[in-house]
Amino acid sequence: MEQVSAKGFLVRILVVGAALMSVAAVTNCRPWKHKSPEERAEWMAKKISKELDLNDAQKQVLNKIKDEIVAKHKAEKSNRDLQFAELTKLIRSETIDNKKLTELRQRHRAERETMEAMFVEKALELHKVLTPEQRNKAADLLEKHMKHFMGK
Repeated sequence: MEQVSAKGFLVRILVVGAALMSVAAVTNCRPWKHKSPEERAEWMAKKISKELDLNDAQKQVLNKIKDEIVAKHKAEKSNRDLQFAELTKLIRSETIDNKKLTELRQRHRAERETMEAMFVEKALELHKVLTPEQRNKAADLLEKHMKHFMGK
């Protein structure tokens, strides 16, 4: 088995986590169906705290990260709404302007990459405060969820 650096491992975790969150958002996941982004973030932070048995100092780091991600999500909401409005306008038109559609896709991709970079940065922050046992537990949970979501 190849050796993966801590940063490489975290990037993999974040990519998988982002994919899982995207699937949950797209499929309107039942437990989160009527929850705000803030409520979802709070639920996730509590779940992580409980599963990894975080101490108070670690919980403070996690809550700071949660608050920063929620703030960024809120700040970008108007951009997402505007992009969605532009997309629906294009779809309603007689013909779709490929140039405008490509520009929308590029803006969306750039915003997503910015958010993914933030997730990597925040995962590194959290990783620094975890004990080796907590990191192993996190890896075990990731494997469990991957098997569940990938049908293995």
